[in-house]
Amino acid sequence: MQPVEGLRLGNFFRCYGLMKSQKCILIVDDDADVLLFLRDRLNALGFDVLTAANGKEGVDALQHHTVDGVLLDLYMPVMGGILMLEQLALSSMRLPVIVMSATEHRSELQLAIIKGAMDILIKPIAPDELTDKCLRLFH
Repeated sequence: MQPVEGLRLGNFFRCYGLMKSQKCILIVDDDADVLLFLRDRLNALGFDVLTAANGKEGVDALQHHTVDGVLLDLYMPVMGGILMLEQLALSSMRLPVIVMSATEHRSELQLAIIKGAMDILIKPIAPDELTDKCLRLFH
């Protein structure tokens, strides 16, 4: 069996709750470069990371993993961020969610907050802003 690229065995066990010592964050974004940047940054801050390429994968990941927070892109194929926020609201999970978007359209961002997001990051994401918001909401 070949190892999954980017998945470290330690993260696998911690996010499954078998050795949970660090906070585990789910990043949901369809852009592989953004996922890599965010994963590396959050790992450097001491977080374990799971990734998903769209909201459907994100919802599936939340059913099988224990996470402490979500970084969620608004615009993705299959299932976007707003629909995933709605799915989270229907579930019993109450997780801090930071939505990410390249758009600054107030109506979309306000809708994300109404649907349960706790904060917003505008792309391109400033590393210091990412650090501040993740440490504030996920620790």
